Amino acid sequence: MRNQRKAVVSSRLILLSVVAVVGAALPALPAAAVDTPAPPLPSAVPLPVTSTIPATPTDQFIVKFKDRAGIQSVDPQKSFNEAADSVGVPVKSLRTTSTGEEVVKTDRKLAAQEASALVATLAADPAVEYAEPDAIMQTLATAPNDTYYNLQWGLGAGTGGINALGAWDVSRGEGSTVAVIDTGILDHSDLNANVLPGYDMISNATTARDGDGRDPNPRDEGDATSDNQCAAGRAGARSSWHGTHVAGIIAAVAGNNKGVAGVAPKAKIVPIRAIGTCGGYTSDIADGIRWAAGGAVPSVPANANPARVINLSVGGRGTCSATYQNALDFARSQGSAVVVAAGNENVDASLVSPANCNNVITVGASTRTAERAYYSNFGANVDVMAPGGDMTKDALNGIVSTLNQGADTATIEDYYLKSGTSMAAPHVAAVAAMMLATLPALTPADVEQRLKANARPVAGCTGCGSGLVDANATVKQVAADAAPIVAGTPTIAGEAAVGKTLTADRGTWSNVDSAEWTYQWNRWGAPIAGATDPTYTLVADDHQAAITVTVTATKSYVPAVSATSEPTAQVTPGTLSGVVPLIVGNAYVGSTLTVDAGTWEPAPVELRYNWTRHKAGTTGDNVSSLPEYTLTGEDVGSTLTVEVTGVKTPYWLLQMTSKPTSTVVAADKAVTPAPVIFNEEPYMANDSYTIPESESVNYLVDGKTVVAGTRTARGQVKVTAQPKEGWALLNGATSEWKAYFSSKGPDFTAPAVSPFKDVLTTQQFYKEMSWLADRKISTGWVEADQSVTYRPVTPINRDAMAAFLYRMAGSPDYTPPAQSPFKDVLTTQQFYKEMSWLADSGISSGWTESDGSRTYRPLNPINRDAMAAFLYRLANKPDYEAPTTPPFSDLDPNQQFYKEMVWMKVTGISTGWQIGEGNFVYKALEPINRDAMAAFLYRMP
Repeated sequence: MRNQRKAVVSSRLILLSVVAVVGAALPALPAAAVDTPAPPLPSAVPLPVTSTIPATPTDQFIVKFKDRAGIQSVDPQKSFNEAADSVGVPVKSLRTTSTGEEVVKTDRKLAAQEASALVATLAADPAVEYAEPDAIMQTLATAPNDTYYNLQWGLGAGTGGINALGAWDVSRGEGSTVAVIDTGILDHSDLNANVLPGYDMISNATTARDGDGRDPNPRDEGDATSDNQCAAGRAGARSSWHGTHVAGIIAAVAGNNKGVAGVAPKAKIVPIRAIGTCGGYTSDIADGIRWAAGGAVPSVPANANPARVINLSVGGRGTCSATYQNALDFARSQGSAVVVAAGNENVDASLVSPANCNNVITVGASTRTAERAYYSNFGANVDVMAPGGDMTKDALNGIVSTLNQGADTATIEDYYLKSGTSMAAPHVAAVAAMMLATLPALTPADVEQRLKANARPVAGCTGCGSGLVDANATVKQVAADAAPIVAGTPTIAGEAAVGKTLTADRGTWSNVDSAEWTYQWNRWGAPIAGATDPTYTLVADDHQAAITVTVTATKSYVPAVSATSEPTAQVTPGTLSGVVPLIVGNAYVGSTLTVDAGTWEPAPVELRYNWTRHKAGTTGDNVSSLPEYTLTGEDVGSTLTVEVTGVKTPYWLLQMTSKPTSTVVAADKAVTPAPVIFNEEPYMANDSYTIPESESVNYLVDGKTVVAGTRTARGQVKVTAQPKEGWALLNGATSEWKAYFSSKGPDFTAPAVSPFKDVLTTQQFYKEMSWLADRKISTGWVEADQSVTYRPVTPINRDAMAAFLYRMAGSPDYTPPAQSPFKDVLTTQQFYKEMSWLADSGISSGWTESDGSRTYRPLNPINRDAMAAFLYRLANKPDYEAPTTPPFSDLDPNQQFYKEMVWMKVTGISTGWQIGEGNFVYKALEPINRDAMAAFLYRMP
């Protein structure tokens, strides 16, 4: 049974209706065109003259050949013939420009895709430096002289306009066809030039009002109704001439000194009549969609002008029917973009069909102020917005377009203002037409994506899709997509030597904003397998070859273009890298010396050895070519070096010579050093180490020779032994001793009674503060009542800190200098001895001022970062390598005292503060209080 679901005017029924809200004639405007042009709107500003979008097909191209002087001659015509074969049109040379380019001409103008193919073929020619269209320049678009253009705010660049004028610099829709499925179309002098044959799809004669069913005449016979004709209680209405109004918005002729200008004034309209008296049937509309897209409809001749854009300014409450969806899916499969009105009920568009169907671009209505019109449907189904107008306060805020004065049947052509999503949809359909005219390869999905991507937000609306369509931005993006890639000249940077890395610079290319880039490195013109990065490291196979790089730009819709660099010079041998060899073993007769050659790159490298004996009065004797050498009696009194030569093809030889050994001595002069004795006592003050007496060995601490005897120890102590002149150490003998002396004393139990009046036995760090008192590191303050206080939450100053550390070290014997090491520390002030001891022991260097003097700033509180440095140096700078990832989130590896603060964490002296799961901070620049200072000292390792 045939689907008899009928579209009617009332949107409150489930049937479909044309989607216009209200219309108003222009009673003050004549029906006929006037000769006086309307002044252009202020918003219709011409585009800047710097626009380079190629809008017009061209039959000329500019080709620059590379300068091949001294290499080979160039045959331009051969290059032109190959290019001609790629597009199937003859190409001939016209002339040479003043700067040496060749201007060539085809026998007809080429559209964008053909021009791209020709340019790509020319650019790929090794003899060609670049090729580009000889683009036809035109005066930029200005406001048309149509009588009522000044009322067409929707086309302008103002707040609520789509900026159609800017898009006209690229396209006005020429070559595109838009099917308008509506009430049909009327004869109108401002529209006729752009109307192609259409069809009347209304199958019911009563609805059609033309006495028959479907026929080839899409003329609008009127849809006037009387009261109660369509439904009980429904008022009658005059004929809407809705299809003519919609068609005029899309493609009314522009610049003809009359009427209005269409958004795409050079597009063509295929009118399909599917709405008549009381509406139209879904089955008729669905057949209209199929026929518009080039599909077959029984008993209907094929459409000679299939449309790439279909406008459906119809709708009604209900879900998307299978009939509708099948027709829309077919249109999408044929490459037709279907633009539909969102509806005028001020409800969610998901309730209205076909706005809620798939494979459509659903359009809501916006006002002159770029807001959602009060009537426009909204929601997730809305894709974009376009001018639909709001005539509630001012009729001139509607959308003016072609119409007719007839109330029932057509009479005199005219222009009327209407508002509704019916008016919004054709604005978008026209922009789609200009897009497809610019780049026919666009798919319906491409059209929708670009419309959305370039839309402007609609103020205060979350259900307005991507926003207000911007014709200028959208069409110019499409023009950029369509523009053929113009190749630059790639160059290669870097030294052409084995092992060196070459870098490709692709040069300056045009029309490549969305391009993807690929690289291919070539050896003597042949591709190198796997060499497809922008950089290439030369390998042995490249030796003596010339290297080029081919850069390829690829983007959708136009041919990929490749360009190849000039070749490098022939690749020279590489340079090896090696290290100065180290001789392992001591210099005495019978000792076997070996070579530590280190790492040589690129591996593997063959190493050759040459040992040389150096003796006074000789030029040196070669004694071995092996990687090791055993000293003999002949070597006594001489020194030895070893030269290591790296050999690898194709690399230059590299020779590295070791430092000489010490003077070779007799076997009986090789000794084992006596050991250093470490003695750790319960308290730091009694810790010591003993250097033994020796006639053959010097003992060094911190790089300085020390005399035999017992010395006070603090923190880490490291002693090394070196042979005295005329002696050697036996291979394998111990020559370094290292120990760490703990700062902690015996286990400490805090007293039951606090030694300080202001420190409770229950408060944090009580044990540590009472330990300071027990060790006499801090005596506190004696108050007026003879009680002793510690002042635990007071920041500790730098002078008191010096006293703490001096006592922590066991108050070593020390006589301070007669002259203070610090400008701001007097020899008579409190803690002078302790502060000068800090300077002499290297724990604090103070600050160097602008006049070169040093200051200590004794009364300044000490910050936590400087405290870490003091304690690390008190421990004699133990061997420690700080990690690159800090354990405290507020530290940076590059900041002062980073190593020392991390050492505090590693040794357990400071845990910092936890401020979240696994997140600890150190607060480096905060002063440290006396209670925390006690804890730090107590935890010293």
